[in-house]
Amino acid sequence: MTYTWGPLQGNDINKLVELSNTHFRHEVDELFDIDLVYLEKCIAHGFINQLYSPLSELLSVAKDESGKVIAWTWAKVGERAVWSTDPILTISMAHIDMSLSPKARVRIVNDMLDLWERFAHLARTPIICSTTMRKEQSAFLKLHERKGYKVRNNVAYKRLNLTQATPAN
Repeated sequence: MTYTWGPLQGNDINKLVELSNTHFRHEVDELFDIDLVYLEKCIAHGFINQLYSPLSELLSVAKDESGKVIAWTWAKVGERAVWSTDPILTISMAHIDMSLSPKARVRIVNDMLDLWERFAHLARTPIICSTTMRKEQSAFLKLHERKGYKVRNNVAYKRLNLTQATPAN
């Protein structure tokens, strides 16, 4: 499968909402009242933040050769734990078209992990925090462990050495 990653474009916002609603609504709808207009508004605000303050948020979209959105991720800089002043890159979304093959989905998650790390280096943010609410989360978290994350229940943390050069891949 061929696809490319790029920054979110304004005309992709509704496609991200659609992908999330189609493939992930069932993961959270027993807990939350889903409001797709609010999701669209939040993504639009993230898009504006990324546009005007490029190191504050990462909204990246994977599209196949036909231009169809097959995955997207959203990360935000600025969170902190109450016991440390270290800034944290918090992963808000990591959504993939679940009709893709397992092999393609693994490759896309690995891409996301690399995107987050490169962005954290650029934003000079030493900690990455990725959480999941998925019912089936073991494979997702295993991929984190393989990339050096410390997994605590459904949360994966990685501390970066910011004195190293920004990773190329």
